[in-house]
Amino acid sequence: MTVCETVTLNCEKHGVYTGEAVTASLFGKSYNYKPACPVCEEEDKAAQEKTLFDFHEKEKIQRWRLMNIEKLFYDSGFDNFNAYNAQLRENLKVCGKFAGNPAGKLVMLGENGNGKTHLAISILKETGGVIYTAYEIGIMLRDCYNGNGSERELFEELCAAPLLVIDEVEKIKDSDAKQNWMSYVVGKRYNRMLPLIFIANCHVKNDCGEQTKPCPRCLEYHLENDILSRIIEDGIILKFNSDDYREKIRGMNKWNC
Repeated sequence: MTVCETVTLNCEKHGVYTGEAVTASLFGKSYNYKPACPVCEEEDKAAQEKTLFDFHEKEKIQRWRLMNIEKLFYDSGFDNFNAYNAQLRENLKVCGKFAGNPAGKLVMLGENGNGKTHLAISILKETGGVIYTAYEIGIMLRDCYNGNGSERELFEELCAAPLLVIDEVEKIKDSDAKQNWMSYVVGKRYNRMLPLIFIANCHVKNDCGEQTKPCPRCLEYHLENDILSRIIEDGIILKFNSDDYREKIRGMNKWNC
């Protein structure tokens, strides 16, 4: 037998509340169930949701650290990329498609602060993989040469990641060692049909106005012919020629405060 009745109770934290009390009889025993304070229940629910949210946030951050994504870009995504002109809107559209079907190579070219890394990391968060600057890869290789790591394991990470992003391609001294590792990695990923993103603060030769050749601001100056030929075969070149993206966003945020 079950009996329900409306009762008035007092919560030490939130005061008086009403609810439905239940008295049930089962096998000769009586069981009484008093209603919990609804405000306490809401607070408990909110606390559980926050705990779960914090857990997922920590998981995401741990994943991003493994992908070598820096803290500056933890909040970067397609949804908060400010495409304030036609070129950036088109670049955002192309990057969104690439994230949905990553294949071949994506080459992002332009001056500092034009949103290239923001978009590349937005793709990376959806596909998985890793991002390094060319200089970082050079440092890791030197560590391997000095016995602080395995060169084989490093190259396997670079060649097997679902997506590899190489940032600041131009910010490393050109040498046979750089060209050798880059050619090897690009070739392996090409053969394995794995996508690759290059980011460089420079331009292509066709857009160069420099009379003195070779121009160190040209992408072609930094890459060997075998790499360039593979980029031409299945690569998409995105140009970022807008005003400084960081300055623009800072200005917008300032006036929108």
